[in-house]
Amino acid sequence: MRFAHITPPAVAGGPSIVLVVVLATALATGGTLLAAPAAHARVVINEVLYDPEGTDTGLEFVELLNCGSEGVLMTGWVLASGNGANPDDWTNEWIGGDLDYLEAGGILLIGESDVVPAPHYVTPIDLQNGPDGLRLTDGVAPVDVVGWGEPLFSEYYEGAPAPDVPSGMSLARSPDCYDNDDNSVDLVPAAPTPGARNSATHDLALSVRHSGRRVFAAGETVELACVVMNVGALPTSGEPSTIELRGDNGFAVATSLVTGDLAPRDSVDVVLEWRGPPDGYHRLFAELTYGSDCEPGNNEAPTSVTVGGFGWDVALNEFMHSPDDLGTEWVELANVAGAAVEVAGWLLGDDVEAHAIPDEASAVVPPGGFLLLAKSAEVVSPSASCEVLEPDDWEALSADDTVVLLDEFGTVMDRVTYERGWGGDRGMSLERVRPDMPPDDPGNWGASVSPEGGTPGRTNSIHLEHAPTEGALSVSPNPFTPDGDGENDRTVVRLELPVARATARVTVFDLDGRMRALLADHVAVPSSSELLWDGSGSDGETLPSGLYVILMEAIDARAGVYTTAKTAVGVVRQEGE
Repeated sequence: MRFAHITPPAVAGGPSIVLVVVLATALATGGTLLAAPAAHARVVINEVLYDPEGTDTGLEFVELLNCGSEGVLMTGWVLASGNGANPDDWTNEWIGGDLDYLEAGGILLIGESDVVPAPHYVTPIDLQNGPDGLRLTDGVAPVDVVGWGEPLFSEYYEGAPAPDVPSGMSLARSPDCYDNDDNSVDLVPAAPTPGARNSATHDLALSVRHSGRRVFAAGETVELACVVMNVGALPTSGEPSTIELRGDNGFAVATSLVTGDLAPRDSVDVVLEWRGPPDGYHRLFAELTYGSDCEPGNNEAPTSVTVGGFGWDVALNEFMHSPDDLGTEWVELANVAGAAVEVAGWLLGDDVEAHAIPDEASAVVPPGGFLLLAKSAEVVSPSASCEVLEPDDWEALSADDTVVLLDEFGTVMDRVTYERGWGGDRGMSLERVRPDMPPDDPGNWGASVSPEGGTPGRTNSIHLEHAPTEGALSVSPNPFTPDGDGENDRTVVRLELPVARATARVTVFDLDGRMRALLADHVAVPSSSELLWDGSGSDGETLPSGLYVILMEAIDARAGVYTTAKTAVGVVRQEGE
């Protein structure tokens, strides 16, 4: 006779498990130990490991948990495994003895000889990888049924079967005792915790709903949707928690207070707002602080966003979209960040589907260098002057296509929608003139003029170095007075270029070198053109009085011309305005 006495922990950590010899007092006095009423002794199959990693022999286990408020004498209780290949095909795995007792909150571990810690009952278990099931009865009627995999006969599950879990993972209730009589909802894949609670008593988890492929406009408020879920065993009981959003410089850029009662498995949506983010690519970290949290390891969620343009750390630099019979499709990535960029886990595809870049140590774009992604690495490697990786899946290219590069969170790092007329042909790649200039400008692309038909891993054959040619920039009136009186409220910015047409960017900086306004953002302009400026900055407010610098940058890739010019302009405002 054995008396199983399992004391649950008051806080997170391993449970205290004590096996003691049965007290014989009741027998000596002629008394009888009775099972607690079912309403008070709700025992569930709380966790099962049916497919250990490697060989299954000796490592399978089933964990029972008394979720009720009173103990239960388990005399005659039966744990049986079901063979899902046949209807009503049950095999008894364990039968409770005369004085086997599971106290309220106690855990009973039934398992094979190699399970650690040692089970309370060591016995061979024959569990299959699905479809199969387990049934716990009190000697009269079923108390709990858990089934996994499909198809499965209805007697092997409650509600709907749980999905099969990966090898080495348990099928577990999370939080402990969570039971809505639907296996597909109640049980989830989890790291095995034999003889211990699956979840802490108090535990909030934070996740981020990524903004997808959205690129936030310059000056636009970044909205980050977060989800706070109670994955603990107990309600939060109104105890507040705080979410802090930190930028890539480590400083907090947004905070939010989360209050309210959250029952186990309940969640609440929280939107964090980052106002006035600087342009560029930003890695962000949302962190949850909850005073009673026993498991802080799930309180931080990383993500990323881009503001005012693509990420620009890595650019799409060259495509082989129409290889000859002996060739293969490939895409070249160029580093424009200045430091090595790890791209393992990033995604390459189009606007509909994308596939992961292999998670390998060589998935790095070196400073000033390149990385090649190919449909067949073996075919292109001999001609490449850089590392070549072959993704498991490849999104086929065509002469008119869209190629999108995403980081591991799904943020757009670069995107190119090219057309047949941009260049590239059978056995000839499409090259980018300058990777730091706009990807959607046809003038920034052209067919490779290399005798080999492409330059995989090398500087593009039509690459244009930064070599400004003559251009002119003038402002009139200068200074001007944007005070709303109808006189000199705006100034005319005149651009003079040495080519018939180009793509231009016109930016206003203060004397400290900070960008204050963007007058033209990579727009096509003729050789002589004019822009009007009313003195307002990127935030829409009129800039204060002072001296500012206007910078013009223009490129005509096909003509191989890059032009810059700058001039000073004065803004004068009446005092008090």
